[in-house]
Amino acid sequence: MRTIIFSTAIRLLTPVFLLFSVYILFRGHNHPGGGFIGGLIGSIAFVFHVLAHGANATARVFFSLTLYHYPRQAGHSRTRYFMQIMNANLRGRRKGYKENRWNYIFVRVRPVYIIAFGLLLAVTSGTIGLLAGQPYMAAFWMDVHLPVLGSLGTPLLFDAGVYLLVLGMVLKMIFTMSKE
Repeated sequence: MRTIIFSTAIRLLTPVFLLFSVYILFRGHNHPGGGFIGGLIGSIAFVFHVLAHGANATARVFFSLTLYHYPRQAGHSRTRYFMQIMNANLRGRRKGYKENRWNYIFVRVRPVYIIAFGLLLAVTSGTIGLLAGQPYMAAFWMDVHLPVLGSLGTPLLFDAGVYLLVLGMVLKMIFTMSKE
């Protein structure tokens, strides 16, 4: 059931769900939480968005990226060209530019890519210990302590991989089920 109240509430609650899921992801080393629970909480935002707006709208809003570019003109510096490209990508195409010069690349991040990247992160976090001569999944910590994140190390890399893996699996299930 799609109502205006539900759509508006989900539009406001989606960033809250995502921020809370990232908080739970980083909290998982010292307290209950981690990648699995954070991934489930993060996927709740997308499940509700699919229920409110549909799978195509959710994929278009959150998992599509349009990059604009145009050929560099002779005489323009690389810095000016780079700044124009960044300005066009961040703010969209401007009407002042000639429309026929602009090309665009449309990129869609599919849930399978999120699953693959999460699995790559999780496996990479284990092989770092193996390459250092330690047992597989041995923890390595950096000496830097960040105020919000805490200590960075391979367990956080593993949790981030699990986070993306769970998020991608739930997204794949939701997108598949919503199309039927």
